[in-house]
Order: sequence, then C-alpha cells, then structure tokens
Amino acid sequence: MNIRQIQEARELYGIDDWGAGYFGINDEGHVVSHPTGEEHLSVSLPEVIAKLKHQGIHTPLILRFPQIIECQLERMHSAFRQAIGEFNFKGKHVGVFPFKVNQRREFIDAVVSCGQRLDYGLEVGSKTEFVAALSYPLTANSLLICNGFKDREFIDMAFLGAAMGKRVIVVVEGPDELATFIELAKDQPVVPQVGLRVRLYSKGAGKWEKSSGDSSKFGLTTTEVLNCLSMLEEANFKDRLAMLHFHIGSQITEIKRFKNAIKEASRVYAKVVKMGYSPQFLNIGGGVGVDYDGSKTSFLSSANYTMQEFANDAVYVLGDVCANEGVPYPTIVTESGRVIAAYHSVVVTDIREVQGEELLPIEADLPEYTQGEVHKSIKELKYILDNINRKNYVEFYHDAIEYQEELFTLFNLGYLNMQDRAYAEDLFRRVCRRALYFSSFQRHQLEEFEDLQKALVSKYLANFSMFQSIPDSWAIDQLFPVMPLSRHDEKPSHKATIVDITCDSDGCLDTFVDRADVKTALDLHVPNNQPYYIGFFLVGAYQESLANEHNLFGAIHEAEIYINADGDWELTKVTKGDPIDELLESRNYDLKEMVGCYELQFDRAITGGILSAEQAKLGLERLTKFMRSYPYLIDR
Repeated sequence: MNIRQIQEARELYGIDDWGAGYFGINDEGHVVSHPTGEEHLSVSLPEVIAKLKHQGIHTPLILRFPQIIECQLERMHSAFRQAIGEFNFKGKHVGVFPFKVNQRREFIDAVVSCGQRLDYGLEVGSKTEFVAALSYPLTANSLLICNGFKDREFIDMAFLGAAMGKRVIVVVEGPDELATFIELAKDQPVVPQVGLRVRLYSKGAGKWEKSSGDSSKFGLTTTEVLNCLSMLEEANFKDRLAMLHFHIGSQITEIKRFKNAIKEASRVYAKVVKMGYSPQFLNIGGGVGVDYDGSKTSFLSSANYTMQEFANDAVYVLGDVCANEGVPYPTIVTESGRVIAAYHSVVVTDIREVQGEELLPIEADLPEYTQGEVHKSIKELKYILDNINRKNYVEFYHDAIEYQEELFTLFNLGYLNMQDRAYAEDLFRRVCRRALYFSSFQRHQLEEFEDLQKALVSKYLANFSMFQSIPDSWAIDQLFPVMPLSRHDEKPSHKATIVDITCDSDGCLDTFVDRADVKTALDLHVPNNQPYYIGFFLVGAYQESLANEHNLFGAIHEAEIYINADGDWELTKVTKGDPIDELLESRNYDLKEMVGCYELQFDRAITGGILSAEQAKLGLERLTKFMRSYPYLIDR
C-alpha cells in the first residue's frame, strides 16, 4: 500500500472533483464506484471486470450503476425541496426525464422505476420516443411532455395517451400545431393539456446556447404566443393551457445566464396569467451542467454552480416575480437529463499495444551500427547525442534538426540505404528526448519544446471505437474523464494519447480533463504483461443515443451492478454486444446469400486444387462461426 502515491493519483486525475462522490480510488490503488453516494459502500471496477471475464464477457464493455440514477433523481428533487422551503415558495417541483438523453430501454426502465416515489415523468421529442414512453406505468401525478415538431399523427397519439390516463401535455412549437390540435379535439372523448414553448431573448452558455435566443429554431415569438392564446380562447380551450416552457441548452456553464432566462420567463408567465389564463406549470427546461473536468468554472466542459445553487436561483427568482406581480405560484418543471444520466455508466476498454520510442529509458544503449562506413551527417548526430547537456541542448537540438533534414534529402536522392535511414532516425529521436529532458529543468519552457513534447507522447491503442462509445469526443470535442482503473499505488511514467481500433485517423483522443487546463496527454503506466484497463467516465448522457457503427463496430457488452446495504455487490444483468452477423443484417446484407457466395468460392478452391474438400468444409465452418463473433479484439 502506497497511501501517498494513491493521494497523488486522486489529485492527478481529479477523481474527487468530477466524481461527485460516486467514484474514488481505494487503498489497493483500484478505481471504485460508490453507487449510493456513500463512501463506505464501494465496488472495485477491476474486480467487476475480472468477474465478467470469468463469464466470457470481455472488454470493451459498459458498466452501469442504476443506483446512481436514483441518487441523482433524489439530489435534484431534494435541491428544489430545500430551496422551496428556504424561500417560502408557494408552489411545487416535478421533474421529467428527456428520452433523447439515453433511449436505452435498460436506462429508461431504471429512471421510471427509481422515479416512482418522486412522481418523475418523461419528455419525448419524436413519435418513436412517444410510442415507447406510452408503455411505461407512470404515476398519476407524473407528466408526459411532448416536445419537438409535430405532425397530425404525433398530436393524435397525444389524444390516445390522454385517453389511456396519462397526464399528457402537448408543447406547441408553432401556431399550425395548435390549429391541428384544436381540429382533432372536436371528435375526441379526452383532450390532453397544452403547453406553449416561448422563445426567450435570453441565451444560454456553452456548446448548446443556440437552443435559446431570438435566433433559435425552437419556440414561439411574442406575437405567436399572443396568437396561440387567442386561438385557445376562440376554441373555448383556455382551461387546456397548462404549461409555459423554455429551454436554454443542455449544458448551461454559467449560472448568470440561467438567472437572466428565468427572470424573463417568470415575467412572461406573470403577464400570461394576468391576461386571464391559468397555466399551472412553468417548465424551465433542462441544462443543469455536469462538471466533467472538476474545475467548477464556466469552461465548456464544466459548470460554475452546484445543483443546489441552480435550484435556489430558479425558486428565488420565480418566487420574487410572482410576489411582485401578485400572481399564483406555479409548479416548477425541470427537464434536466444530462446531470441525471451522465454519472451512471463507465466505458471500460483494455490497452492492446503501445507505440512510441520514448518508452525506452532515456539512457538506453544505442545499438551498434554494423552497415559499414557511416555517413558524415550521421556521425554528427552521434556526436550531438553524446555531448548534449543542460547548457547546450537548445543549440544542439537545432543542429540535430538540420542534420536530420539533410539526411532525409540524401535518402530521397538515393545516397543512403534503409539501414542508414533507420540509424539516423534512432539517433534523432534520442537527441529529441534528451533535449526535452533538459528543457524540463527550465522555469519557462520554450514553445518549440512544448510542441516537441506533444509530438513525442506515446500512443496507447485502446480496444474500442470512439465513434461508438464516446461519439461526442469526436464530433464536438466534448471532454470526458479518462484514467486507468488500477496501479494507482504506482507512479505513472509516461505521457500518452489514446487511439482506437477503427481505420480512421479521427479515432484519437488527445485532449484530457484537468482542473486548471486542457491536457494534451494522459499520464499512464507502462504495460507489464498484465491486462491494463482504461475507464471513460460520465458517459451516460447522449453517447449511446448518438453512437454510430463506423467500421461496423456495434454496441458493446454491458453489465449492471447493484450494491447491497452490507457492502456485497452483484451483477444484476449482463447484456452481450452486437455480433457481426446482426451488424451486417442492419446494413441490409443477406446472410444466407453471403454464405452461398462463400460456398461457391470454396468449391472453386477445391476444383483448382488449392484446398481439399475437408479443408474447404472446415474453412466454411470457421468463417460462419466468425460471423457470429464480437467485432472487437478478444484474443489474448
């Protein structure tokens, strides 16, 4: 046990800052999860992986902790309950989970189950999501909110949902949707409630700020709001208006922006009430930020407030406006999904190989050159390597660059052979590493050595697809916490980037979270002939919804883990990832036709004398077996 090193690891990877009490490092140097948020109840992630491996479930895989979902739902509810009590707010709070954040059935099952006692509802933005949501046994007080652009069929579904006893609210995005709603209502026995999505002038902050502001594609302008109110009155549906709604982004990084928006929305609510309407809900949308890097700042991958601060500001500002305007206090509805979902899952993969000469000790012996006469420029490089020191490293590094370029030119002209080129490259890399080592003693490192540091980092090949498991990292440069799952009682010795197994140069992770900055390399250990596992944390929101099957790498294995009050944990559900044949079928390949083509080609191999009939039969059996296998690397 190396307590000091373990504490350094906690600080190095920032796990205590972004882990929100759900993740930590134990005294054995293993990353653990605290699914209930209680430190004395922990699950060792390496132990879970070992148990799964014993069952034939290999990485890459997702570890899910449904109890974290329950904790986050409770934290959200408790934050508003506390704020309502503190500021004597005369309304309530209810939450709904937005389906789009994670549509996996296993996840939605957990949200609905865990949210029963809190009357947690669902929000949908498409007909497909709506059909799925209608199958869930929500409580009588739970809301089923329909957002997004709607056609006649979508709105008709809302009437069916209301007839089934669901508390459906159709949030109108345009006057034409309301016109369709009013038309359909004439012949329906049960009419759902209506909400109006208001386009605020106030804007959010972060990557998703375009969800709000006067140029947003969502919401009604003030003129359209007034038009819709008139349409409701003319149709004798004033009593059907139940909600006003706004949303300023999925990850609000600055609390100041939210306070401006809630103040504006509160005024809109008060003015609508004074016009004779009685919406009982003010839906403040989602956007409670996840602090991915642990910095608690307004950086794109962070948030400069806590969940409690968010609730306090929403309740205080809305209550203040209602008191000043003399209008009833509404029930506050939240649609935050990212902060509910993000923490509950971890993507785990193994490192397959390491690329990088810097894995050699800096004083490693140079192999003897045995190819005859050495070129003069190669001798100069060898001299630089032997004589570089802290006083001359800058000058010698510049000289080495010139000699390397000269040798490259000579190779292109045909004056050097492959052995010469290989020896020169080896010398130059060693010079670069020594120059970089000497530069590390300087208080202010020159920019060229900062660039050299980035160029010399190792590449750790991880057995997964970024496009499948963390697509936002590739698509929008989203940062996720990444760290090894064990050996934290050892000091990591190398800087590295992570590359995946897809045939795409974009499948590379070269930015990592840090409280003070964005790191361009991750501190990792040198593999020691034992499996070396890496975890990608806070990936439960959007990543599975947005995942794509680049290179036909599909969904990975997953396992749910539950911890009991006595500290014992169990695997409650294990689901295998997509096999090759299902991935092919999803792209319209006919498997029987493919097997027929294989048989034809094996028959030709028999006719041509390449294979015997028995060899061809075994070959076909092996190939059809491969079609049912896991598309990721599994042989060890």
